[in-house]
Amino acid sequence: MEEDRESRVSAKPSGDRVDRLRNLPDCLLFKILLNLPTKDVVKLSVLSRRWRNVWRYVPGLDLECGDFMVREYYDSSEFNALLGFVYRFLGFNSESCLQKFKLTVNWYDDVQLETVHFTEWFNAVVKRKVQHLHILDKTWGRDEVVIPPTVFTCGSLISLNLYDVYLPNREFVSLPSLKVIVLDAVVFDEDFAFEMLVSGCPVLESLSVNKINLNDISESVQVSSQSLLSFSYVADDDDYLEVVIDAPRLHYLKLNDKRTASFIMKNHGSLLKADIDFVFNLGSEYMFDPNYLPTRHIIRDFLVGLSGVKDMIISSSTLQVIYDYSRCEQLPLFRNVSFLRVEFADYRWEMLPIFLESCPNLKSLVLGFSIPPGEEGASILPGPRRFLTSLEYVKIAKPMAAEASEIKLKLVSYFLENSTILKKLTLCLRNFREKEESVIVKKLLTIPRLSPSCQVFVL
Repeated sequence: MEEDRESRVSAKPSGDRVDRLRNLPDCLLFKILLNLPTKDVVKLSVLSRRWRNVWRYVPGLDLECGDFMVREYYDSSEFNALLGFVYRFLGFNSESCLQKFKLTVNWYDDVQLETVHFTEWFNAVVKRKVQHLHILDKTWGRDEVVIPPTVFTCGSLISLNLYDVYLPNREFVSLPSLKVIVLDAVVFDEDFAFEMLVSGCPVLESLSVNKINLNDISESVQVSSQSLLSFSYVADDDDYLEVVIDAPRLHYLKLNDKRTASFIMKNHGSLLKADIDFVFNLGSEYMFDPNYLPTRHIIRDFLVGLSGVKDMIISSSTLQVIYDYSRCEQLPLFRNVSFLRVEFADYRWEMLPIFLESCPNLKSLVLGFSIPPGEEGASILPGPRRFLTSLEYVKIAKPMAAEASEIKLKLVSYFLENSTILKKLTLCLRNFREKEESVIVKKLLTIPRLSPSCQVFVL
């Protein structure tokens, strides 16, 4: 059997034309095929006898259950074909290690799958020392895919990516090699199961949490890791009183949460990059009560935790909360921020200068907009209380509505007239007609520039 495989893999094509793909060494060939969906690898079997069984030797499986759906209606033979294919793959060369196992569970809307087979597959790949395990359940709750206990003690696992699956509580978790976790719409038996998972990963570097479901009585999300470098958190609609993260080596933080009242960062001295869309559960109108001291203290501590970052992305809703807070307390200085991007959802810019003054070493500023067409601007930027003495580059990125051209010019004027060392300002006009663009360009030429070396580019 092995000699037959070698003869097929090593055979050279006839003729003078050199087939570079066929002449690749086995190790390199299988590495290339590992990056393709399994259905595409199987298609190669029709090219020649040499490719007939090559899919069996690829050290990974990337399969969608829906790949076996060939009829408009359910036929049990299709599911049996799926089972047979996966069992044959896992049974062949079973002593070798698997680099990747990716399974996307999607099937006919009115048919429930026998998920017990999935558990057997997960157990089998753990025995084969799988390194990357990706399980995506796209049946929208119709089939409950449960991650078995063996996965929680898989010593070879490097990355774990789970979507809409169920994780039961475990008394013991040991994942000594796991560096990357992505949890999307995952249901936990209880909040302790989440904490146990994180604490059982001593070399975890990246954790991404998107709308996980803990339990009905949980009031907080706890993340404690001595090795974590990157943490991304997107909240669900559930109300958690607080998110607490204790990660002294954390370099990157992404936070998208409209419901949590408090986000507590312990040991935040290593934080370098932050992407923040957080309003401290102040409601859809972000009504800040300056007389409510607990919220003021939470905002103050949160801002202090961000004060050491170098690169920052912040939403206009968060900026609005910061602006309201600044009217009753002084903002901390963000001395290390050299790059700032603000994502605006409206034309309320009065809070921008206040925040810019808290970034004394800011060099690059990008303003993005996602404003519905037809919405009119309502705010005009006030003059700054002091000049922008460090700003060198400004880009007004995403296109704005054409009817907001005057407001856009006021924004450009603000930076040109108040930035002492500005080198370049880039203005995007992709939504404007040629005639409208020409008018704006002419007006740009009349705006005085405090920095004599500043250049304006229109895209």
